[in-house]
Amino acid sequence: MDLAWEMARDDAPDGTVIIADEQSAGRGRYERSWISAGAEDILCSIVLKPRLSLVPELLMLAALGCVDVAENYGLTTGIKWPNDVQINGRKLAGVIAESITGLGSPDDTDDSSVCISGSESTGVIAVIGIGLNVNLNPMDHTEISGGSTSLRVELHRTVDRAEVFGILIDSIDRHYSYLLSGGTVLPAWRERLTTLGREVTVVHGSPGCSAVLNGLAVDVDSAGRLIVRDPNHRDWPVSSGEVTIREIK
Repeated sequence: MDLAWEMARDDAPDGTVIIADEQSAGRGRYERSWISAGAEDILCSIVLKPRLSLVPELLMLAALGCVDVAENYGLTTGIKWPNDVQINGRKLAGVIAESITGLGSPDDTDDSSVCISGSESTGVIAVIGIGLNVNLNPMDHTEISGGSTSLRVELHRTVDRAEVFGILIDSIDRHYSYLLSGGTVLPAWRERLTTLGREVTVVHGSPGCSAVLNGLAVDVDSAGRLIVRDPNHRDWPVSSGEVTIREIK
């Protein structure tokens, strides 16, 4: 991501892709690390320069790209709002998105929506980061062994990373071209959300200074915010926070 931002500021063209065999400081949401092993997975960042109005959908198209990869291999996936691509509740891939307008600093938009200000003509630079588990064995990493999976685990065989990368980039290109032509990926993203219709707990804020919202995840809005209906039947649009599913007994 850091290298992508350096290249973006040096006028790298729209669609520039940076891919790594391994990483020493992979990051996910909320400054967490992304666990991977050398030469086993897809670790890439993509520089995009879209219209301002398209920024909220960049996270969606990145997640859909990972969904398309899994479905190409016959696997059924779901997306845990906002950005975890899962198979049977285990994480296959995670995506993040950062953007700047004008000369600002990158804003972390991995919670599926952003605060948009300024005119549509304002210059926008975005970088999406994708971590897709291809041949990773989660059991080798105690931090993720209970909640992650990979294409290799699901298919019971080693998978060609170059083939996976080609499928992923083709999918990202197709979805991005569709956005640029006036389309929207929101319906396709919404259709794959496994969070909707579930009782959830949303925790927002820093440890020791956080707010908690319990309710039913009823929908998402046009910006990708999760709509949570509390016990008093009031709907709250959630743009960020840690969402967990509550099992009702």
